[in-house]
Amino acid sequence: MKDIVKYPNPILREISEPVKLPLSKEDRLLLDEMFSYIKDPSHNAVGLSAVQVGILKRMCAIRITGEKTISYKLVNPRIIRHSSKQTFVPEGCLSVLEEHDENIPRWESVTVMAYDAIQNKNIMINAYGWEAKVLQHEIDHMDGKLYIDYIKEFD
Repeated sequence: MKDIVKYPNPILREISEPVKLPLSKEDRLLLDEMFSYIKDPSHNAVGLSAVQVGILKRMCAIRITGEKTISYKLVNPRIIRHSSKQTFVPEGCLSVLEEHDENIPRWESVTVMAYDAIQNKNIMINAYGWEAKVLQHEIDHMDGKLYIDYIKEFD
């Protein structure tokens, strides 16, 4: 897998393209590599979007550990609903080297539609709390938005 693209690389501001299904071998391999990367505890990551490795495709890998482990290899994810309530939480990113301690506004809950390459089917995710935040962060990447943009909006 390629190195992680770092801000201010302009590719991080581009909008990723939808991925054709069924997945090509190349796309499946990329998702597998992204998932392996975030699974490695030395990287301290819960999510990674394809744009962060320089590929403008609407794909991301997510692995959240805790009481239970939540794992996805999502293709073409989109938020179809969100709560009216927002939470404000600190956030970080593999592509942003500077650390920021500001709280970032995120919807408390979201419903996401996507194809999951782990289950090999279209799924609907009803996510709350941390899982919802991670999904919003990764989908923002696909839309050319970084969490630091929210800091500028609320300054």
